[in-house]
Amino acid sequence: MLKFLQQSLAVLVLSNCIYSCAAQTPAVSYSMFRGNEKHTGVYPSAAINSPPKVKWKFKTNGYVNSSPAIAGDKIYFGSGDSSLYCLNINSGSVIWSYKTNGAVYSSPAVVNGIAYFGSHDGNFYALNAADGKVKWLFKTAGEKRFSGKHLHGQEPADSLFVDRWDFWLSSPVVYDNEVYFGSGSGYFYALDAKTGKQQWAFKTDGVIHSSPAIAFGNVYFGGWDTYMHALNAKTGTEVWKFKTGVDTVIHNQTGITGSAIIDGNMLYFGCRDSYVYALNAINGQLIWKKFNDRGWISITPVVYGDKLIYSSGSSKRFIAVNKMTGDTVYQQSFSSATFASPAIAGTTLYQGTFVGTMIALDVNTGHTKWTFATDAVTQDKYDILNPDHSINNEKFDAALKRSGGKLRPIDVGLSLGCINSSPVIKDGVLYFGSTDGNLYALY
Repeated sequence: MLKFLQQSLAVLVLSNCIYSCAAQTPAVSYSMFRGNEKHTGVYPSAAINSPPKVKWKFKTNGYVNSSPAIAGDKIYFGSGDSSLYCLNINSGSVIWSYKTNGAVYSSPAVVNGIAYFGSHDGNFYALNAADGKVKWLFKTAGEKRFSGKHLHGQEPADSLFVDRWDFWLSSPVVYDNEVYFGSGSGYFYALDAKTGKQQWAFKTDGVIHSSPAIAFGNVYFGGWDTYMHALNAKTGTEVWKFKTGVDTVIHNQTGITGSAIIDGNMLYFGCRDSYVYALNAINGQLIWKKFNDRGWISITPVVYGDKLIYSSGSSKRFIAVNKMTGDTVYQQSFSSATFASPAIAGTTLYQGTFVGTMIALDVNTGHTKWTFATDAVTQDKYDILNPDHSINNEKFDAALKRSGGKLRPIDVGLSLGCINSSPVIKDGVLYFGSTDGNLYALY
């Protein structure tokens, strides 16, 4: 009996230690996706509460779906023109750029003087952050977008279609001298951060374009195989996996494209099955899940106090729920779909939209503070926007007709400067990319 009580006490003490240790928010480094290995997305910067001005903008020759990373006085990001760029953060002038053989839709991690990122050419790169010279290169088993038969209802039904809504590549996390990332081949990799030597690889049954999070000695990532995976970060052995929804007919309501956030001992993530999930990060047990009217949850949510905040894709909603129960705290409607992960500074949340606007909202109420329009919104290539930046359905139908069926809904967002880049806020300046090819700096 005494031995049983001693064991029980030890478990209780360990559990309390795990929770209290996990509850400590990791420092924001600015140098990797969403600020740190837990993807908290909350930045210790002064907020921009009034309509902003453009400090500078830098034009590339491709879509900028990559989220920027900041190290010292330099800012790093990738572009669909196949390059990783390093700019002076104060002026936006180029310090160096490195050309790969494929689109760079991975958000870089810049740690210990090395910039890490993946490319659609199937290679993972480590460059000297100061001058852009290659430190090492790792060839993965290959890169590709998700594809499926009859995808989103496209005809003919027996044909395989590539999913153009698969916007990103897995963004690396550097932790404890190792770098972790997923790939389109279905493999998840752990490499030695200094040498690029493979430490281990884990094979899944689908494309992995979400970005890994790390806590409790585990690395967490989701994939198009419909699972959220938890692996031992040192060995790559599976700790647990959690199954989400499956759509085998048109593959619309299926797949995890967004990344997880760790808060305390909880793991939160969204899925294209339209649910937001809250799991126990230790054992993978489902705590709650919330349905979102068939809108994709392609983003990484953000936690503010007792609230979990996220946007719900095509259902055009901005939602805050109680992070422990999933009960709605408030809900606002957007004029556009959203696919970018939000970020917070002060009491202001910044959310990019499908129609090329960046919206600042009050985290306590969800009310809009201001809206910024990208260059492409101002140009409105297909003349389809209303004054509030929403899509005019009649004009959109007319544009479709003029194109002879070649124009698809995704082309509209891309032409309007769709923001798929998660913003970074530092020293009162907001940085983000757009499919109009620009990286913006607002203040």
